[in-house]
Amino acid sequence: MRSRPERILILYEQSRAGTAAIDLARELAEKDGASLTVVGIAPQAPSGPRCGNSAVEYNAAVADSVAHDLEEARHRLAQAAERAAFVLLVDGADQTLEQLARSGGFDLVLLPAHRRPFRKSGHPAAFELSGVERASQPPPQPQPPRPAGAAG
Repeated sequence: MRSRPERILILYEQSRAGTAAIDLARELAEKDGASLTVVGIAPQAPSGPRCGNSAVEYNAAVADSVAHDLEEARHRLAQAAERAAFVLLVDGADQTLEQLARSGGFDLVLLPAHRRPFRKSGHPAAFELSGVERASQPPPQPQPPRPAGAAG
């Protein structure tokens, strides 16, 4: 039997899968009193003389957009947001999601599921993390034992 998670890390993206992850986190926080950490990752475009024009303004706009997404997540969490921290990670400038997950003492990490044609489903960051639960897939249910001699 699984213990109830006390600390949950949620990667939020503005998508149906991201909304499902937030909804599941809200449920767990309301039911079990878990504390939440909601993370948004702002990818950064390379900038400099070898990359053409400066991407500083573009990168700032992307970070602002992800910050807005985190505010949407706060609103969706409703009262559970009172027990939540919201973190904006800037790709390449801050710690990685893996580093945050490993250093934060989280019991559960929720990633939005991604459907990728011709590839395994799941979030691209999932391979970096072990013991990941996906918000869009319930945990497998144990099957009752079959009687001896039953075909399977």
